[in-house]
Amino acid sequence: MVRRYGEEIRRSNPRSTVKIDVNTMPDGKNYFSKFYVCFEGLKQGWRGSCRRVINLDGCFLKGLCTGELITVVRRDANNHIFPIAWAVVCVENKENWKWFLENLKDDLGMDNGFGIALMSDQHKGLLEAVKEILPTVEHRQCARHFHLSMKGSSSPDFEPCPSITSLLNQLKKDQRYWQVLPTGLNQFETRNLAESYVVDLDKKTCSCRVWQLNGYGCVHSVATISYLNRDVGSYVDPMFFGAFYRNAYKYPLRGMNGSNMWPSTNFIPPLPPLKRKMPGRPKVNRRKDPREKTTRHTMSKVGKKILCSVCKQVGHNKATCPKVEKPKKLKVKRKRSTTKGGNEEEGSGSKTTVARKRKQSERIIKKKLAKRVEEKNGEGNFGDNPMNIE
Repeated sequence: MVRRYGEEIRRSNPRSTVKIDVNTMPDGKNYFSKFYVCFEGLKQGWRGSCRRVINLDGCFLKGLCTGELITVVRRDANNHIFPIAWAVVCVENKENWKWFLENLKDDLGMDNGFGIALMSDQHKGLLEAVKEILPTVEHRQCARHFHLSMKGSSSPDFEPCPSITSLLNQLKKDQRYWQVLPTGLNQFETRNLAESYVVDLDKKTCSCRVWQLNGYGCVHSVATISYLNRDVGSYVDPMFFGAFYRNAYKYPLRGMNGSNMWPSTNFIPPLPPLKRKMPGRPKVNRRKDPREKTTRHTMSKVGKKILCSVCKQVGHNKATCPKVEKPKKLKVKRKRSTTKGGNEEEGSGSKTTVARKRKQSERIIKKKLAKRVEEKNGEGNFGDNPMNIE
């Protein structure tokens, strides 16, 4: 099925790249190893209208056949995710990342990576593969995009996309808290209490570095542009304009037939990959990113004022309210067990009972001794047995 699926992609989308790699065992059986796909429409969209910033990442597959899905994506002009290529591999390591980057380099024509910024999760195998395949690629978003003079046009092609416009509108609401002071030709200082930043409109830079990183501006630049009564959209990077957004999606991805109509091939179909037992206890829950928001029902109640539903006072609840009468606890007498394991009345078969009986016997002996002494008229010499007890 995998090879037939690859042939269907080549038939429906000509010039698309599909590569399948298998592992041949000594017994002659072929096991699935890697699968790479890059559609022609995505290649053209990357070359025509994309910022030269790509993101590489991988995730686990938890279906019938386990493995990992590694992808390369980027952001379009509307700040949405635009996929470029993806691959299915058995494990995320240096060898598979190197194989993926070699195919990606040929499809996108990246040469040695000059002028391209790459973002990743800093996986050890990925970093080593990037140094070998793309030695001159930048690991920080520091590439400068070219700027076009399109200030005089009012066409939607030369206006920011809706998502960028909404971000600018939010910045316009926050810019009222900042005071703008001219310091030179198109150079200004923005202040807010103890904070102060320098904005240069000619270079499109701000000392907070947010404008250089996102490309559409920060609250300090928006406050400066609004201070001059200029259009904020004219200072947005052209990569966020509608023209670049349309260029990214003007290359279509052709539809594909169902699996019952996929063309047949002469290749031997590979077997599913061999199962790998991962070290440690398997995890069920997904690892959440630290930036993900927690749900409301898991928030802590620290600092929240507690209101009693009975007396309507703050500081306690119904369970600890002093006005609520609490039922008295009944004292239940416990039965003591005998040495034989049975249950009898309290006092029989315990250490306390034995001691009490011993004291009783001692008192009886003393009484008998005193009685015998009285009978002998006070004479206390009774021989070897003064108590004369039989």
